[in-house]
Amino acid sequence: PRLKGVDRYISNSDFTAKKFGDEFGIVSEVIPPIIEHERYACDGRGEYVTFINPIEKKGLHIAAALAEEFPQIPFLFVRSWDLSAEQDRKLDEACRGRANISVVQPTSDMRKIYRKTKILIAPSQWAEAWGRVASEAQCSGIPVLGSHIGGLTEAIGPGGITLPSTAPVREWAEALGRLLKNEDMYRSLSASAFRHAQR
Repeated sequence: PRLKGVDRYISNSDFTAKKFGDEFGIVSEVIPPIIEHERYACDGRGEYVTFINPIEKKGLHIAAALAEEFPQIPFLFVRSWDLSAEQDRKLDEACRGRANISVVQPTSDMRKIYRKTKILIAPSQWAEAWGRVASEAQCSGIPVLGSHIGGLTEAIGPGGITLPSTAPVREWAEALGRLLKNEDMYRSLSASAFRHAQR
């Protein structure tokens, strides 16, 4: 139902706007999240495949499986501010025996993370309204390998590769392998990511 006295609505993605329309019959104007470029952009290219907020609904099992598939590639798992004891346990379990995974504490200066990052993975398992980490990473031309789900698809846009959230690990591994091994493809997606961030 419409809110009394409210005659204009906004959504942060086409996905959210469609949800509002389908559920409540509300037409809303789409204004994507505003990213302060200077807070996230950094020079150079890191070496890590980075996964931010390592919990199950963000695709922890896929990220851990990818680390196992690529034992020679360093992975950076960035904890969120508010992991529960159960999420903490599952993270420890997922990382056990995988020496190429480094787990770091959250930081308010994400440039420290993106400076180390070559590829961002976002294998989310739920329909997010947007995908802020994708937008942040693309400020530095970092391509994103993520789920084709919710508003995350719009956040990634042409600056990466999207797969169905239900895709088997083999498909995620094939896509990541292409990004890691095909330099021309990487450069093209990196340039597209940077352009997408400037919009």
